[in-house]
This record gives sequence, C-alpha cells and structure tokens, in this order.
Amino acid sequence: MLIERDREEEEVFEEVFDKRTMMTLYEIVKSKIIYRLNGAIGSGKESKIFHGIDYSGNEIAVKIFLTTTAEFKKRLPYIMGDRRFEEGKRGGYLLIKLWARKEYVNLETAYNSGVSVPKPITVLNNVLVMEFIGKDGKRAPLLSEVEPKKTDYLKVVRMIRKLYTKAKLVHADLSEHNIFKWGSKIYFFDFGSAVESGHPNALEFLYRDIRNVNRFFLKHGIEVWDEERILKGVI
Repeated sequence: MLIERDREEEEVFEEVFDKRTMMTLYEIVKSKIIYRLNGAIGSGKESKIFHGIDYSGNEIAVKIFLTTTAEFKKRLPYIMGDRRFEEGKRGGYLLIKLWARKEYVNLETAYNSGVSVPKPITVLNNVLVMEFIGKDGKRAPLLSEVEPKKTDYLKVVRMIRKLYTKAKLVHADLSEHNIFKWGSKIYFFDFGSAVESGHPNALEFLYRDIRNVNRFFLKHGIEVWDEERILKGVI
C-alpha cells in the first residue's frame, strides 16, 4: 500500500498512524481492499477520513478512528440501550473498535434497506472502509456548503422516514454537516451514533434530528413542516 502525503500532512500522519493503526491497515491491504491511501478529506474530534483507491481503481473513503482521543467516552449513551452492542467491552481501545463496528453495521443496515448512504466495504479494529461519494479525490459538498432547495428538504424528510421505517434506525446526530448533496441526490453519513428504533431514547433522538433539519432549512428561508407532524408521519 502506498500512502501519499506532503509536508503539511506530516502532523496529521503522526496523529493518525500509530503502530496499531498501521498494522490494521496492513491487514486490510492484504485483503486486497486498499491499494493507495491519499490525503485527508475530512476530520473531526474522533476520526480522520482519507481518500483512497482500491485494487480495481475505484475511489474509496477510509475512516480512521483516532486511538488517542477521549471523545468516545461521550458516546456511551448511544451504545447503552442498544441491544446489539451494549454487552461489548467499553474500555479505551475496545470502545473505539466497538464504535467503528457500530458505524459499519448501521451503514450496512441502512444501505441494504435502500437508504442513500455510502456503501460500507469493510471494518477492522479502528478502520472503516466505504464507498467514496465524490469524484477525482474531491468529496461531495455537504448540505451546509450549498444553497439548499425545497426539494432537498423533502428528500431529507423522506429519508429520515425511510431510515426509521425500513432500516429501523434513527441517525441520532443528523444535521447539515453530515448530509452530502451529490448532483440531485442526498446522502446521509456519519452513522456511529445511530440507534435502533427500539432504543429507549430513539424518539428523543429522532425529534432532535427533525428539529436540526428544520432549523437549517428555515435559516435559508425554506418553508418547513411542523416537527410534530413530521414525527407522527415517521412513526
């Protein structure tokens, strides 16, 4: 595997690619999934996302969860109460691995239910590989980076409903910052926080997602539906 970087990316490289992460990437490379890892295309407190190329020449996104961050402790409310993961060990690196696995499973469930999300490819330890939404190394713009339209709002609301009724999931961290707009299509991403519809806090999380979406579109002068009306239409 080749890792492309320049001097400006050296600091990022040191932060992300510790020994355990390098060994994990090596195992994925041996599986003929990643051929080349390019520059970072996104970052947060918990992870860095890199553009990559697979062995067939397809563009992929490689999300590496940072092993040195304490941010994951704040995510326990999204694990506790989720019957799929709450029995797992939650200390340190084990919690990070669990979070990566949780995002993969949520993406897989959503994708297989027909929800527009990046197709998950594989997960191992703290590394998640998925479909790249964009072209030629440039990721799709976030909803927060474009001038939204009424049709975008309708698509987002319909997708919230589809996620709940078909995939039985609530995103639980939805906002304009984790929605791609690529052409005329809307994609949800960043699914680590997503919980099953039967989670004790699912309706609270769902209402918050709806409120966040309405707030964003209202700010741009787009008429939105009443939050209670949307909630009743979803559940």
